[in-house]
Amino acid sequence: MKRIVGVLVVMLLVLGTIGSQPVSEVQVAQPLEVQFAVMAGPTGFASVALAENGGKISDELKVNLQVFPSPNEVIARLANGELDFAALPSNLASTLYNRGLKVKLAAVIGNGMLSVLSSDGSVQGVDDLLGKTVHVPGAGSTPDQMSQLLLMQAGLEAGKDVVLDYSIAAPAQLAQMVIAGKVKLAMLPQPFVSMILGKSAKAAEVLDVQELYSSLSGFETYPMTVLVVSEAFMKNHPRALATVLSTYEKSVAWVNANPQEAGKAIEKAGIMAAAMATPAIPFCNLVFVPSSEAKQAVLAYYSFLHSFSPAAIGGSVPGDDLFF
Repeated sequence: MKRIVGVLVVMLLVLGTIGSQPVSEVQVAQPLEVQFAVMAGPTGFASVALAENGGKISDELKVNLQVFPSPNEVIARLANGELDFAALPSNLASTLYNRGLKVKLAAVIGNGMLSVLSSDGSVQGVDDLLGKTVHVPGAGSTPDQMSQLLLMQAGLEAGKDVVLDYSIAAPAQLAQMVIAGKVKLAMLPQPFVSMILGKSAKAAEVLDVQELYSSLSGFETYPMTVLVVSEAFMKNHPRALATVLSTYEKSVAWVNANPQEAGKAIEKAGIMAAAMATPAIPFCNLVFVPSSEAKQAVLAYYSFLHSFSPAAIGGSVPGDDLFF
């Protein structure tokens, strides 16, 4: 009996010690940290609400939003398994798929936002482009791919009917050259289109690329930016995946509805200066179209790109298993 009483006393002492421990010493489960990559520029605009509240989007989830200057760094980190999500130009999702990287296209997050601009207003429409030189920021870039695609669809030949000049690769530099009147014609994306039109009274939009694409392809627009997710994250964290996508969709809506506040958040996140981002947001075509709904338009865009440059999408049009 004495032995039993002794054991009970020891147990009570142990329990009392545990109960008296400071709350700070009690182990609390840490939220899952989601590695989320975007690039500087419009590709990252719609994601900024995910970075609010220190990235905590629920009691179980925290988003570590990382901003990179180019897609090459994002691709390298995806390949190494360092990222769970990434916002990328849509053709790169196909390239990753064709390289065998285990990623899925989760949603289209940005539709077309390209325009051809004239620095002096002397060119009024697409017919006036014949025989002209159009500056394009970088061979192989989305503006270049779209320039070549539209010329081909219109039955025109690059280099003959319209000359594409890649001598100024940086969009920001090209935009400044248009504002200064040193470049007559340029194909550029937002926010540079808004910047040029806001700073030059002589500059004019010659061509809304989205309208021309629609008339030539039969599709309303083209998917310029997509969100990809690693297969490992999708399989291991299905509930977290649903939460991240739902939060991202709300972020898109918030950015579109609140350009002023979103511009400040975009600058705070290191994506772009608010002075450039805020006026461009209404024209950036930021959307959230789930993978299953976007599939037809995405595959059509890939097919168009493949018809003139298979390398632009990694060699071949992806299969259905790119989507979920």
